[in-house]
Amino acid sequence: MKTFCINLDRRPDRLQHMTTQFAAAGISFERIAALDALAPEVAAAATHCAPGMTGRKISAGAYGCFQSHRLTWQRLVASGDSHAMVFEDDLVLSDGISAYLSPGWIPADADVVKLETLLTRVHLGRTAGGQARGRGLFRLHSRHAGTGGYVISARAAARLLDLTRAVTDPIDELLFNHHSPLFPHLVTYQMVPAPVIQGEFSRQDAGAWSESSIQRRFSSGPEAAKTERENAVTRLQRRLREELRAVFQGTRYVVVPFG
Repeated sequence: MKTFCINLDRRPDRLQHMTTQFAAAGISFERIAALDALAPEVAAAATHCAPGMTGRKISAGAYGCFQSHRLTWQRLVASGDSHAMVFEDDLVLSDGISAYLSPGWIPADADVVKLETLLTRVHLGRTAGGQARGRGLFRLHSRHAGTGGYVISARAAARLLDLTRAVTDPIDELLFNHHSPLFPHLVTYQMVPAPVIQGEFSRQDAGAWSESSIQRRFSSGPEAAKTERENAVTRLQRRLREELRAVFQGTRYVVVPFG
């Protein structure tokens, strides 16, 4: 199974960080040069996108990130392989991740398997849809942000390339948000424990390469501050609401651990 790593030309430090981890795991990878939000043509293209699910237009950074992931999907479809692993460049990888390079562990119905956790509560299926060398594979039934690491099938990549010709939302919201118009049409699994985490969320000394997560890259200013205040005030109400949802929908509302 091919492994792709998305990396900006101006971030050789992140490329070195990922190269070191891949080498330690015995993983060969293909670098995908990310579209840079600082490039005038990328910023201009973002301004022409229609508003997304939130009613706001996508940022240049989110647009560049989305198009960079689309490049990996194009490479996968062109390769003739059945699946590919896709990574961003600000990650910590768990030991043993090389065990998943062969696609034999992937459920036959899976379009996407999310390998990453942001250590937030999500709704998962109550029973595992498969086992992957000591890790469970559970259907994902709610928003779980981040596209730091995932496996995608070639059939899903081809379908997504057709459905995302017009970019409107950040890629993690499109793939891993149950409110996304595409989410109900994808069979998405979460690997538990997750073998991938963004550097700033890990307990390791992450260093300068991890100074901005996907959340902070795509959320800043008054709106982000407002969201943080709302989260502090409504946390208990939201937790109770989601626990009730879990009871009625037959899911588990849990934190996906890293390990």
